[in-house]
Amino acid sequence: MNDRRDFLTASLMGLAASFIATHEAHAAVSAKPLAQKAAPAVNLDGWQISASEVTYPPGEASGQHRHPGFVVGYVLEGQYRFAVNNDAPTVLGVGQMFFESFDAPGQVHAVSGNASTTQTTRILAIVFHKKGDPVTIPGA
Repeated sequence: MNDRRDFLTASLMGLAASFIATHEAHAAVSAKPLAQKAAPAVNLDGWQISASEVTYPPGEASGQHRHPGFVVGYVLEGQYRFAVNNDAPTVLGVGQMFFESFDAPGQVHAVSGNASTTQTTRILAIVFHKKGDPVTIPGA
């Protein structure tokens, strides 16, 4: 048992050294923090993650809907209009993130669409939900 632990420790140390050496060799690589939010107090046993790229043509929007879990979103292209429950809509641009249903699962995604009438909008929606639950529930 001790040999196995020593092997795992040596392997992890080797991987860490390789990671550091790789990043030192590519000094041009950088990481820019985008957002941070405390995670919901949930046990993720029996959950899954679904990632979807959602494309909104100019001026288009989704109807009101809910997600049974919580959502992390990222604007890939265009201007995304977003609001949860009775919050005032906000417009997010490329590189901005949004969070949904972190405080209370199943919040109404009241506004979700393209803020532009001339350009396409694309978002990446990452939904954490229990296995077997739908990703999106139409209606309010």
